[in-house]
Amino acid sequence: MTEPSGESTETTDGMPFRLRDMELKVKVGDIHPIFERIDELRKQWKFMFLLAKNDWKKENYLMLGFGVLAFILGAVSADIVSGGDSLATGMEGITGAGSFSFFQMLLSIVCWVVFLYYVWIEFPVMRIHSITMMLVWNGMLFANVFFHQNNPDWPSEMALSDMMYGTLIMLVVVFFTYFFWKAVSDTRDLHVQVHHVHEDVRIMERDMYEHSLGGWGSMLLVWFSATFISAWSGVNFVASRNNDSYFTLIVHILSGVMIIPMILMLIWYPQRMLGTATKISTSAALTAEIEMSQGQLNISTDAKCPECDAPVKLSMELDGQISVPCPEEGCETKSGIIGNKCSGCNKEFPSRFNCQSCNTNIPYVDTIPDTEAW
Repeated sequence: MTEPSGESTETTDGMPFRLRDMELKVKVGDIHPIFERIDELRKQWKFMFLLAKNDWKKENYLMLGFGVLAFILGAVSADIVSGGDSLATGMEGITGAGSFSFFQMLLSIVCWVVFLYYVWIEFPVMRIHSITMMLVWNGMLFANVFFHQNNPDWPSEMALSDMMYGTLIMLVVVFFTYFFWKAVSDTRDLHVQVHHVHEDVRIMERDMYEHSLGGWGSMLLVWFSATFISAWSGVNFVASRNNDSYFTLIVHILSGVMIIPMILMLIWYPQRMLGTATKISTSAALTAEIEMSQGQLNISTDAKCPECDAPVKLSMELDGQISVPCPEEGCETKSGIIGNKCSGCNKEFPSRFNCQSCNTNIPYVDTIPDTEAW
């Protein structure tokens, strides 16, 4: 199969390398073709990690440091290791562990606040979804508390009658996680359809591959599993008063330390891919927003000819579709969506623009400033 010729609408600005350039030294697919999917996920993970290594700044590593420190300060304390006093409740339980443990708890809270503040500032597109991930994490903790309420050794000898509240919380957690994945996936699809349209189908397929979320989705699944393991092991250690064997506490700490960098990767990668001007939302939510607003986002002041910088008259619907003027002079219908037929003159709204200043014929999409990452 011949390679597609021509340039796609994407820009290489800010991209040091491409997903299609990734190579693996060892391929498990050589053992059996069934493992080729694993090689593809490894390639996408390699691309994500190398891109993060290239792009992450001091702020990203500060976020990582504060997050890990906040978790460790909250997970390892004299009160937790000793088993605590089961009869102490309320403020007595908080302050009774000693002044150092109380100070450690406050320091952990401060580190969490700083961590979330950095996330809020550095990832404006993913603010709501970063809160969602923290709610999912805490939801798993509460679910495991209910699981262990009547059975400290859960899931050993578990009874379905004791799992109602924990199961309900887990269902909500699964829904929130699915909604997160769906929002990023739908926004990616819309981004490619709008910003990477090309006459050559092979180039469209290549651009879609460059925006693959296979590695990101598998990392989301690993994060979800690690979060549940961390929540279970931490609650299990406290519930069983397992002070002679620290296996579950060690599992809680190791899995928890893994969770922090994965959170940053999962919220950084979509913003890096789709740009800071994108709104991460599901297609259903976006459609509902369009129906409620019935408005347009006018970007005609930004659209211009890339050759001579002459202004181009167009507008963009809230769902990303481009509206252009009718090609028939004197038509009462002033504009419409590219590819649709005009209701006034029955002519199709063109996808290409003929600049009157420099006589250049280019796709309308190329006149829109590309603020996306790739």
